[in-house]
Amino acid sequence: MPAYSGKYQYTGAAGEKIGEGPCQLSFDQENGFVAPAGATPLAFDLGDIDALKRGDWDLELTLYTGKKVTLRQFGPAFGRMADELTAAWRDRIVRCLLLEDLEEAGRFNGSAGLGDSRPQPAEIRIYKSNIAVLPVEGAPIQWRLADVDSISFDPAAYTITVLSEGRKLVFSKLAKKTDEFASTLQGAFDGLHTQSADVLHKTFPFLDPDRLQRLLTVMPEGRSVSLDAIGSVHPKMAAAFLARAVSPAHRPYFDALQKRAANGSVMAGFKFIRADDEEAEEPEPEPASEAPAANADPRAQEESPLFFWFFFPLDKLLAWEATTKSGRATYFFRANSDVASLTRGLALVNFRREPVYLPDDSLEQQPRFHRYAIGARKLPDLRALRAAFAGRAMHSTLEKWSAQVDAAKP
Repeated sequence: MPAYSGKYQYTGAAGEKIGEGPCQLSFDQENGFVAPAGATPLAFDLGDIDALKRGDWDLELTLYTGKKVTLRQFGPAFGRMADELTAAWRDRIVRCLLLEDLEEAGRFNGSAGLGDSRPQPAEIRIYKSNIAVLPVEGAPIQWRLADVDSISFDPAAYTITVLSEGRKLVFSKLAKKTDEFASTLQGAFDGLHTQSADVLHKTFPFLDPDRLQRLLTVMPEGRSVSLDAIGSVHPKMAAAFLARAVSPAHRPYFDALQKRAANGSVMAGFKFIRADDEEAEEPEPEPASEAPAANADPRAQEESPLFFWFFFPLDKLLAWEATTKSGRATYFFRANSDVASLTRGLALVNFRREPVYLPDDSLEQQPRFHRYAIGARKLPDLRALRAAFAGRAMHSTLEKWSAQVDAAKP
């Protein structure tokens, strides 16, 4: 654990002085410690730092509480201390954004701006399936490449613009790395689409090239789209999709939700399964009393690289059902929720359920979930997802599950 000696000043959100004096600074992968001489140490999660402001000889840390820790008079070691602390902070943010297990394609220093906001200096990390913007000052940004609609380069302004469902992210000041950045980003984007084409071709081999291309357009990986739109791709598509997307164990719950939903209103989506997808929700017995549907395709039981889900608009609720792998409950969200935002929120946490249903106290107080609490503060779509959550119905028996669905309220 690096340790440095210098001085600190701790100030409140209104600028009032709380403490100051000589100190020793130390930090590891998760936490920072400012230990004043002869006084109680100040400890904080590195993810709780919202901004770093570096001067020639001082480093200001702005915490999520609005309070600030200013580090100064660290002598010749200041540069090394500031570099190491900044690197540790960025790595912690990446873990809080749930990106640490992804394959990284490249890191770049430049500027980035969301929408029409002024671009801010940032480290930009491109992953095989995501992009993360880690500004020195300001909130981090995480986008899934599956949500990206287009990537364009403006040779006059020397900027790269990424569009996603009406949102815009602009990159600039990459200097000599501009071409490499654009190539790396475009390569990851194209690679994801090629992977989708390969997997969907193997999953639905009856589609000719034109109809497969249409399916890729209608149903991009990681988005929720109309089930009717998926079915319109090919006369066999609706039945084939359900046979692959809904496992026999989940079929009774799917059928019951489909009967409750308004005609033509069901939405569906898929994503690639990552190595860490298995989660530790409370174990539940399989509904052994329920037999697979008569039209269930036995191939649906084969190991698949895809994870499927559905949204069902009910009376006053929106039901979300994962129909493959470890889905053990039906999740309810308020009926006025935006499905695109909910899907982005679920995808940002890789469809883990704990960040959705655990109460704030559990996220804040349990160490293994604390990074979800930090992620919820920093990611608007995750905050919206948690705010829209309205309960869940556990898969036990169909009768007990139905009673929970009936009792669910927004």
